[in-house]
Amino acid sequence: MHIDAATTLVRTALLPRWPDATVAIIGGSIARGEATPTSDIDLLLLFEHVDQAWRDTLKIGTQTVELFGHDLATFDYFCRVMDGPAGRMPLAAMVNDGVSVLPDSALLRRLRRHARKLYDAGPPPLTAEALARQRYAITTLLEDLTDSTAPDEMLAIAVHLYGALADFALRAAGAWSGHGRHLARRLKATAPALAADLMAGMAALATQPEVAKATFDRAVRTTLAPHGGLLLEGFMLPAPAAWRSAEVPE
Repeated sequence: MHIDAATTLVRTALLPRWPDATVAIIGGSIARGEATPTSDIDLLLLFEHVDQAWRDTLKIGTQTVELFGHDLATFDYFCRVMDGPAGRMPLAAMVNDGVSVLPDSALLRRLRRHARKLYDAGPPPLTAEALARQRYAITTLLEDLTDSTAPDEMLAIAVHLYGALADFALRAAGAWSGHGRHLARRLKATAPALAADLMAGMAALATQPEVAKATFDRAVRTTLAPHGGLLLEGFMLPAPAAWRSAEVPE
């Protein structure tokens, strides 16, 4: 769907349902001009005040709309508390890349300034413990892939390893991470060589599993090397002392 058609649909079919919305922003692939015929409309509605933020999936005819309802306080909370610590900032990115449907306003300008500030600050740096956890998880996945011979198991492990290594590379570089296609896009923009290696490994998995394993092995070792390399022996993760049942059933 083109942005003009999406804007018309939002104005005629959605905004009348929420007449108190002060800001309406279409984000995602439609705003970037990358939409396919089946792309959803990602829509952020901002109000002066909401009792609680919400997300809703709507159908307008055959068109799917992913709607996010916020005020400035809930928007800030979701960015800084819910998403930011995990290295993701989807709402701020939506505002930064999005197209406004309603006329310019003081609230829109304030939202855009705040979203840009949050996004440009970058994700919180990984702590030493978080780095060790991720190195260990990636190392064990690589070992599992190396040892596996069943095609379905190799595929399942490789998919998990792709996500873990891509997220690690982005976070270690001080870049925002993401999920699904957003993870792949951000990896390609931040670490194109690693993105190419992981794609080559995935592509070879079905017909040349040993080539795929070698490709993943090289990608993992190269990515982890600046941060201490592979990690297995010596990694210990103590559980909190409170993690115990008060009573054990007979």
